[in-house]
Amino acid sequence: MAKFLIYLFESGLCLTLFYLGYVIFFRKETYFTFNRIYLIGAMVLSLMMPLSSVSIESIRSNVLSETIIRVGHFRNYYEELILLTDPDYSVSHEENKASATIVGDQNKSGFRQIQDKSSYNLVKILFYIYLIGLLFFILRLVVHIFQLAHLVHKNKAIKEKAYTLVLLSDEVPSFSFLRWIFINKEALTNSEFEQVLEHEKIHVKQKHTVDLLLAHIIIAFQWFNPLTWRIQKSIKSCHEYIADRHVLNNGHKLFDYQSLLLSQLISIRSVELVNNFNLLSIKKRIAMMNKIKSGRIAKLKAIIVLPLLAVAFLFFANMTKGKLMPENVNPEIKVSDNLNGTIDLPSAKEVKPYDEDFILCRIKIEDKQLFVDGVKKDFNQLDQVLNSVKANADQKKLYKMTTLLIVDKAVKMEFVDKVRMALRNIDLLKIGYVVNPIGNDFEGKEVALFALLPPKDAIWVDEDKIDFLYTITDADASNIEKVKSDLGNYIKGHKKYVMLYKYDNNTLYNDYMKTMDAVWSTVIGLRKEYVFFKNQNYNELTKEEEAEVRKRYPITLTFKNIDVDEVEKKGRSIRYF
Repeated sequence: MAKFLIYLFESGLCLTLFYLGYVIFFRKETYFTFNRIYLIGAMVLSLMMPLSSVSIESIRSNVLSETIIRVGHFRNYYEELILLTDPDYSVSHEENKASATIVGDQNKSGFRQIQDKSSYNLVKILFYIYLIGLLFFILRLVVHIFQLAHLVHKNKAIKEKAYTLVLLSDEVPSFSFLRWIFINKEALTNSEFEQVLEHEKIHVKQKHTVDLLLAHIIIAFQWFNPLTWRIQKSIKSCHEYIADRHVLNNGHKLFDYQSLLLSQLISIRSVELVNNFNLLSIKKRIAMMNKIKSGRIAKLKAIIVLPLLAVAFLFFANMTKGKLMPENVNPEIKVSDNLNGTIDLPSAKEVKPYDEDFILCRIKIEDKQLFVDGVKKDFNQLDQVLNSVKANADQKKLYKMTTLLIVDKAVKMEFVDKVRMALRNIDLLKIGYVVNPIGNDFEGKEVALFALLPPKDAIWVDEDKIDFLYTITDADASNIEKVKSDLGNYIKGHKKYVMLYKYDNNTLYNDYMKTMDAVWSTVIGLRKEYVFFKNQNYNELTKEEEAEVRKRYPITLTFKNIDVDEVEKKGRSIRYF
């Protein structure tokens, strides 16, 4: 549902861009058919463009790469805001954040637990409101059509070759719908009848009703967006201008026709779904009749459509499925790293399989050698390489993509932290540590232990100010079972808790992952125990129930490399975000 709200938001932004283009460049021109096509195209494209993909292959442009990255940041910002209205997403997001950070309050105890989310689901409320509006406007459209069908059956109808004339007995303004033309002939002189009929025939011939039906369908889906209503009015304006011009071009006198318009001005209500003879502001229609036709120079304005389309595609379509390569990055020959074949991976229990569609890249470290997606790299190049990877990514889903770390368990944490720092520098915080699963649940599947890195601008908070801090050291990690037992008892005895694992550059990746998995296993074990005593099955919890359990036992785990972080601080302290 949150994704659908994002789609509606992007569709509305796209429509705004196109309509502003119309208002600024085309509205005052007399190329009415072009304006009609433009407005219909704008409504259709605004629905389709956020769903479309445009592949760009191997463009070597720093400017384009940087532009796409900035657009991606903007889109990620508003998508994240919308997603945060979903409690299911919010709880998961905050827990992942807590697993990599210490959440604190410098003015109080140095810790601020994850705030309880509202019990109601804002996304669901907004979605249900949207559905109510959608159903209302669809029903409204159906009622309009039934009313018109009733008029056809109620009054005398004369079938002609190109249209059907319905002679109205009620005092209503003349209008047309599909191939039916509705006119109260008794209220008009013969000359007026011919002019009105000529006007409505052009609506039928050019199928203007199809435009209005399409506009009504789009309005039903975007009923909350005032611009859809404005565009519908603008389309009707174009229809009337086209019909007025046709009547005058067929030999009817300008003064007589304008007088007829003025006489029709005082008629009764208009029908929204149809083309009314007197629907539009008479003043505007008369002004357009008297206006000099736009010249050839005005035709050149049509070229403006191209940059408008380009901007719309850049902002709302997926334009990064191909490979964007900055000019200063040379293509490299791929060096076979045999994937995970030569890697002796650590093992972990609390793992999940991953979806290939949401993997940003694979980073492998073995024997002090670095590979990014199979290409051998130097650690000093990493920032530049990852920037290129980020530019190539699908910007619409970049915020939820994960970087996989494939690291030999004998590698020292000094090298792992270089990679993690490079990821933090460009705000790629979602990370998956590829491991061998313990147990048979994921046998034959590729799995990882997922976490969230701290943001680049993390600051420090004094450890002494945190009363409920549980610290794990490398010495403790030598006895993992004792760590799990002591940690479990500590969590049970504290409503609030923060876990800190201290290691150094020489800590082996295997020890690091064992400690990390031990914390995950302990907290998840407590969750299962909590659910068991409530006579529930942990694996059968609803999303709302799972969110409640996560709030009860969050994974508030952070890490400190004392060889790196101790240099940045004064006194005993830990990261605060």
